[in-house]
Amino acid sequence: MSTVTTSIGRSRLLIPLLGYLVAFGPLSVDMYLPSLPTIAADLDSPQSTIQYTITSFLVGMAIGMLLFGPLSDLLGRKKLLLVGTFCYVLASIGCALAQTGESLVMLRFAQSLGAASAAVLARALVRDLFGTQQAAGILSTMHIISMIVMLMAPILGAYIVRFFDWRWIFYFLGAFSAVAFIGIALIIQEPSREKNASFNIKDYFRAYGECLSIPAVTFYILTNGFSFAGMFAFIAASAFVYIDAYGFSETSYGFFFSANIGAIILMTVLNKRLVKHYSSSRALHAACLVSLGATIAMSLIALFFHELPLLFLLGTMLYISVTGSIGANCLAILFSIVPERAGTAAGLLVAGQFAFGGLCSYVTTLVFDGSAASLLLVMAGCGSACVVCYLFTQGGFGHIKT
Repeated sequence: MSTVTTSIGRSRLLIPLLGYLVAFGPLSVDMYLPSLPTIAADLDSPQSTIQYTITSFLVGMAIGMLLFGPLSDLLGRKKLLLVGTFCYVLASIGCALAQTGESLVMLRFAQSLGAASAAVLARALVRDLFGTQQAAGILSTMHIISMIVMLMAPILGAYIVRFFDWRWIFYFLGAFSAVAFIGIALIIQEPSREKNASFNIKDYFRAYGECLSIPAVTFYILTNGFSFAGMFAFIAASAFVYIDAYGFSETSYGFFFSANIGAIILMTVLNKRLVKHYSSSRALHAACLVSLGATIAMSLIALFFHELPLLFLLGTMLYISVTGSIGANCLAILFSIVPERAGTAAGLLVAGQFAFGGLCSYVTTLVFDGSAASLLLVMAGCGSACVVCYLFTQGGFGHIKT
């Protein structure tokens, strides 16, 4: 694929729009977290059913990315982005009108398919419009933009629930995605590339085979996947820890959750500087060391200090802070390994993180007993697996320099 040098590639609005699109998935989860207990009560549904709305969304994100990634390599990006974003608008309105917990679970799955198109294709466009050497820095910038959008999401969601109704959260998401739809139509032009004239199912599966036949690709995907799995365990149960176990209000929880987003922004800015002066590989190494430290800290807190909210906040914040850095660096490295399969690589990486996130959120609903300790141990397990997979990328499969 050739790098596009059109005026749209130089547009000042392009990178903010791509960051806006990447925010779809996380924003769709984070904004309604403070309302989970309220939704369960309003729809007269068990707590576990409402937690499944997170699981179904994450599973749908994984499936959608596996679909849209290779399809965009074969058919192009913009039309798929428009279709996916329009589906997200409709599904968001459907979520706002849901009358049962079960219908909300299904509508969230539909919503996630649209969010998947935005998440994977925005990342793939980075490879189309910018050089490989720029990818990690631009992906970090996009992540910072999306994190800034998300920073206020839990707080805004908490105030919407407090003064209006939880359904207005989904109306807001519908409006948010409608603005993105307009931006895609006006700002993004289809990058030039060599592509097949018609869809071929063999090419679709061959794209996955080519990527996954490289062992290093698999372990970078697993490194990122387990890192995000721990964060999604936090997403699935943290509202119940803070609100039910520790006794904080929905608004307070919104501020606590936003503190994690602030930590991600801080570490992503640092990661961007590391990439500029060193490499994606070295920056990933540093992020994984932080993740290891957080894993050890959370294990100790779970065993001895889980009744202290401040330690719970600090331990989980340290872990979550480097998830974005790990993801950006892993993807930049994948772009350097399989540059002609950017959409497929982005789809695999982000689908992996949401698939692992969905699985981990489901496991969390099974083992979570309402205490901070049970959540911390799940997150620590994910952190341990992340570090082990990272070590495999640095061992027998060679060290990838970018």
